[in-house]
Amino acid sequence: MNNIILVLGAPNDAQGNLTTMAQDRLNCAFNLHLANPGFKILCTGGFGAHFNITEKPHYFYAYQFLMERGVPEQALEEGILSTNTITDFQLVKELVWQKKPDLLIVITSDFHMERAQILYSRYLNYPKVMFVPAISSLAKEDITRLIEHESRAKEILRKDINVP
Repeated sequence: MNNIILVLGAPNDAQGNLTTMAQDRLNCAFNLHLANPGFKILCTGGFGAHFNITEKPHYFYAYQFLMERGVPEQALEEGILSTNTITDFQLVKELVWQKKPDLLIVITSDFHMERAQILYSRYLNYPKVMFVPAISSLAKEDITRLIEHESRAKEILRKDINVP
């Protein structure tokens, strides 16, 4: 079985504690892995002022979270030192096309899904893909703010790539 669960990065604090958004995505990946223990997990996230200012990459904290819940280390792919959703897909592209998984499952937050799909098509576009939204447990006001951010970002993308 050759399947990969790709978990897009999310913020952690200055001590490496994962935000609720990051935990939501990782819990989704954990539950998928529990049901499909042969699937490999690949987490993204390096460093950046807007999501990780620690000395270790975000994916380090993500993998710690998963291993603390029982995911074996051998189920984890080498993490990707990305800085945003675009570099998530740009930097994972070579690995995905090299490994040619039977199925690539992309996990991101529910409110981020549409933009992630647009960027995926533009930068990675592996044909055997399934998108799984991590249901957000953020506070309503945080979700509202993030949905507004996503709407602005999608509008910019649509203008940039001439998508209606």
